[in-house]
Amino acid sequence: MEFIHQSVFEGFRFGCRVVEQPAPRTEPVVVLGGAYQTMHSNRRSERPWASAATLVNVELPGLGTADDLPAEYGFDFMGDALGHLLDELDLDRVNIIAVSYGTAIAYRYAHRRAERVARLALVGATPSLPGDARATVEAMSRLLREGAMAEFARRAVDLLVCRRPECLEAHSHSAAEVLRRVLEAADPHDVERYAAANDRLLRHPFDHPEGIHGVRALCVSGEHDRLCPPQRARAVAESIPGAVFTTMKGSGHVVHLERPKDFSDVLARFLTDEDLTGHPSLTTLEHVPAADARRTPLRV
Repeated sequence: MEFIHQSVFEGFRFGCRVVEQPAPRTEPVVVLGGAYQTMHSNRRSERPWASAATLVNVELPGLGTADDLPAEYGFDFMGDALGHLLDELDLDRVNIIAVSYGTAIAYRYAHRRAERVARLALVGATPSLPGDARATVEAMSRLLREGAMAEFARRAVDLLVCRRPECLEAHSHSAAEVLRRVLEAADPHDVERYAAANDRLLRHPFDHPEGIHGVRALCVSGEHDRLCPPQRARAVAESIPGAVFTTMKGSGHVVHLERPKDFSDVLARFLTDEDLTGHPSLTTLEHVPAADARRTPLRV
């Protein structure tokens, strides 16, 4: 059964799409998407996850059909809203899949509520934006507010989608075209939301200096991600004792668009404790020591 659950947290309306699994093989799976995604964006990817567990596809304040969220509200607030929602749904312990923008929310929630997170998958995470990506995000915000949607979409696609020959062999041009069309078609309300999300990325910390402890974690980066380069995603993994870090071959930042079948399969295997060693879409698995991992994300 599938249904929409509506919630309110500190005056902000938001909600989620729940797909119930009557015979789950793992804890419920909470999905936190990117800044330009909604609770319906992962329908192409979610079938293997839904076969294993109940899915909770979340639209926090500032996303999708939820209320607008001013940029002065940071990722801690969004993490608190997530906790409020899980309390309402009576979900004591969950798996979390977080992509891009959603990784900052998931990271800060898992830091504070580790006992409620069984497994944490962070796709496209970073402790901070690298200088060139930060400049591009700043430029994208200006273009949004100027109404220059075609140029905004071009900049976004260039930043998020890998155009190298080896990437085009893996996913052709479809990911770039889909993303470009979605962004160019944004209405005035979407434009304000995109700008606020960009501003939030620029103004608020993504990680927490004390890291995350007691959570099984997988950190995946696109092999050629420019927004959250692999060395930065590795730094996030190094702040989570026992985490696994790897990269997805032939992809940039939006691996869920560039390699949707592989993205879906890798996460389904992680959620059900299957071995990812030798998966054809992944590079070498790097295991962070469980006892003596760095306590803070490496600043690179």
